[in-house]
Amino acid sequence: MRETAAPGRARRQLARRQLARRLAAKRQRPTAGASVAKALARLRRLKQRFARYIGRAYGHLAADCAVCPTPCCADAQFVNVNIVRLEAEAMLAALRQSPRQGPEKAREVIARARRAVARHGLTEAGDTFEKTYACPLFERGVGCLVHWKAKPAACIQHGCYERWEDLPETGTQRKVERQVAALDEATHGAPSVWLPIPLWLAKLAADEACQPSPDDGAAPRQARQAEPR
Repeated sequence: MRETAAPGRARRQLARRQLARRLAAKRQRPTAGASVAKALARLRRLKQRFARYIGRAYGHLAADCAVCPTPCCADAQFVNVNIVRLEAEAMLAALRQSPRQGPEKAREVIARARRAVARHGLTEAGDTFEKTYACPLFERGVGCLVHWKAKPAACIQHGCYERWEDLPETGTQRKVERQVAALDEATHGAPSVWLPIPLWLAKLAADEACQPSPDDGAAPRQARQAEPR
């Protein structure tokens, strides 16, 4: 009996372990409709962990962006970074809640984003990664206005390296972007839509303009979910 019972116990133990893993994964997975505030906090932690990894492993190999005479972020023929809605919400929240930037700076960035959309023909149609633009979040003498709180994974990954062999591996960036998309989908209850930074900022501002608000510089309320392409 022992010889026949042992396999049964092993199967039950395996089933219990599998169930425990599924339950743990379910507890960790954000539920649809999760509050934007909680999602933004999780997004920030995710990005900061990635930034620390890139800084430790590759930062000492990259050129100093602060002294670069031709910053990549301002090159309208170079930047093609796409983000999801939650990342755009994080950018506007970071600007509006910053004691150094504030609502007025958020309005300036939105205005630059709208000009970039018009100037570079940024739309939701076709391959959005084919379009390039100068980032509206970059200011000369300052750098990225959301560097510490809402920088996209692609921007965290990017750097200027003299040798190809010094470039960061891309696997971790892809993993982070998948996690960002999953958090965005769980928060807004719809598939993620990847769009250029200026386009998402302009779309959020347009959504907010459709809602009554005593102060257009106030922290944004959750807006309508954009229709996926």
